[in-house]
Amino acid sequence: MKLLKLSTIKLQHKIMLHSVIMVFLVLITAGLLIAHNVSMNVQNSTADKAMSIAQVVARVPAVQQALLSDNPSAVLQPVAERWRTATEAAFIVISNMDAIRFSHPIPEKLGTPMANLYRDPVLQGHEYVYIGKGSLEPSLRANVPIFHPDSGVQIGFVSVGFYLQDINEMFMESFKQVLFALFVGLLFSLAGAIYLAGNVKKAIFGLEPHEIATILKERTATLEAIREGVVAVDVEGRIRLVNNEAAKVLGINEQDMIGKLIDVIIPRNGLNDVIGSGVAVYDEEKYVGNTIILANSVPIIVDQKVSGAVITFRDRTEVNRMAEALTGVHRFVDILRAQTHEFKNKMHTISGLIQLGQYDEAIRFATDGNISRQGLFNQLNGRIRDSVIFGLLLGKASVMREKGIDFSIDEDSYLEELPVHVTSGDIVLVLGNLLQNAIEAVADAEEKLVYVSILQDMAELTILVQNSGPWINEEVAEAIFQQGVTTKPNGSGLGLALVMEKLQLIGGSIVQNNLPLGGVQFAVTIPYSQGW
Repeated sequence: MKLLKLSTIKLQHKIMLHSVIMVFLVLITAGLLIAHNVSMNVQNSTADKAMSIAQVVARVPAVQQALLSDNPSAVLQPVAERWRTATEAAFIVISNMDAIRFSHPIPEKLGTPMANLYRDPVLQGHEYVYIGKGSLEPSLRANVPIFHPDSGVQIGFVSVGFYLQDINEMFMESFKQVLFALFVGLLFSLAGAIYLAGNVKKAIFGLEPHEIATILKERTATLEAIREGVVAVDVEGRIRLVNNEAAKVLGINEQDMIGKLIDVIIPRNGLNDVIGSGVAVYDEEKYVGNTIILANSVPIIVDQKVSGAVITFRDRTEVNRMAEALTGVHRFVDILRAQTHEFKNKMHTISGLIQLGQYDEAIRFATDGNISRQGLFNQLNGRIRDSVIFGLLLGKASVMREKGIDFSIDEDSYLEELPVHVTSGDIVLVLGNLLQNAIEAVADAEEKLVYVSILQDMAELTILVQNSGPWINEEVAEAIFQQGVTTKPNGSGLGLALVMEKLQLIGGSIVQNNLPLGGVQFAVTIPYSQGW
């Protein structure tokens, strides 16, 4: 008959067996330690009792006087036996300095010398406890000297003993309760092992280890086959899983990141909100270094509780740049439409002047606009190196010129290059919305002024947009960057919300102020270092 191999035992039975064995070993060890302690306590307690009895007997005046009499046994034997019976001692032996017994549980031994045991300490006036065997059974003994009541000279000693057999019986009686407690503990451990094994089996959905291993391998293969990055975290935001695609996109070593906080590799990931609310968030654009990712964050829910979250993402840097460029196309279409409309108006005006024979006025009118546009072009050329932003400013200038808005750009404006984590599309979204808001803000103003400043230094890029429109009251200003908040009757409240969202994504900030002399200013700051 073949022996049952351990590997063929079910996991539930293995857990039960191992748990019971471990608890049994622990109980045995604890039992031995307790037994030792109980034994020592019983022995020490008996030794203290023997010493106390001997000290009391040695200090009884009748005992001291009897040792000095001609017939000590006549007094000492009855006294010692009464004390022995009352204290349940095995014996109380009173002797003189020659070790002659004057009391003994066996009367025949009265007047005889004591057994030859080590008694030097007591004969020298010292108290002590020891284990020995004389004429009686092995016992624990306390020896105490007896002194003359007047002179203080030692005249004998008393020896009080308890049989070791009686001490052992006392130990066993005390240890019975410990044995019962250990037995009860073993029964509880058995019940606990059965309960634990059942719960473990339930927690792993009734699967055996080899089945779990198979599922793990399948899961790993599946994760590696996905062409999206996958990162799983626990409720504290510590990384529990990273697949190869995620490591590739993020430029990390997946094994080195296990156990570290997700904030280290994906700043501003929003997973704390997902874990806290238990609500998934889809298609969020995030920056990781110089890479733009499009992320989906989904909570992991086990037994109706959020136990972590999974973030999946793909590299959308190039796609986003194209999308942002396409998003800006409608702005340039509006600009071209405005320029076309302005051109038609100018042509009609020039045609009328020619028909009226005012040729010089027609020439001046035709060249004024070109000079104005050329002046702005010359001002920006070489100072605003980004062609997309350059084009945005020129286009908005045309729109404002058509609407009768006095548009000026700070002559010290300068932009050689954007921060490494910022694209032209980001600035188009921010600056374009601020300029559009400025145009709408001054629509009903008596004096229509819009001013822009773009300044680059070593630390940050600063963009100022001012308009001569009405002040924004404090109540609206506190929520101006929230979606749906607007100062325009038919406004959507999306423009500034998009600006704030984009600035948060690229690590920038924006501040709104009412100008002392009238008008409103928006100040944007974008660091050249991401600061993450």
